Amino acid sequence: MEIEKSPRDIAEIVESTMREFNKAMKRRETLIVKIGQQTAQIIRISLIVLILLMSAMFALITILVTDMGNITKRLDDVSGYMQNISQNIIVVAENMHDVKKSVDKVKLSIDQVNEQVSVIPLMNISVTNISDNMLKVNHSISKMNANIASLNHNVDKMSTDIANIRHQFTGLNHQLGAMGHNVDRMASPIKMFPFP
Repeated sequence: MEIEKSPRDIAEIVESTMREFNKAMKRRETLIVKIGQQTAQIIRISLIVLILLMSAMFALITILVTDMGNITKRLDDVSGYMQNISQNIIVVAENMHDVKKSVDKVKLSIDQVNEQVSVIPLMNISVTNISDNMLKVNHSISKMNANIASLNHNVDKMSTDIANIRHQFTGLNHQLGAMGHNVDRMASPIKMFPFP
């Protein structure tokens, strides 16, 4: 059996239901507002993080581009250095070629010296003979020096004798002058006679 409810009970039930519905709707609105605020906060934080990440990426890209520019410049410098090194290697190769030519000339000279070294024993014999001859020449020069000393002594004696002879000739000239004077004096009486 159904219990019949009065309109007043029905009105209270409806009113109670409406009140519950109204509370539920307010709670729903509150939750929606909270969810919206949290979502907005999450979006704001996400945007800030995204902006920070974009700034960091932009800074990293700027640094990377700058470093790439520096690397490119250094690579250009390295390329210039490598070109200089290549040119220096070419010059060294040319110098090595010249050194090889010089070494070949030195080898040829050494070969010629080796050929000439074979003449050294004969040269030693000749040098020995020259040494013997020089000893003989020295002995002869010693004798010559002795003879020259004796000759100098004789020349000194001759100089003394010539000085004596000159003195004697001076005395003789004086005596002859005196004799000429005496003869003139003796002949003066004869000049008085008319003889031819």
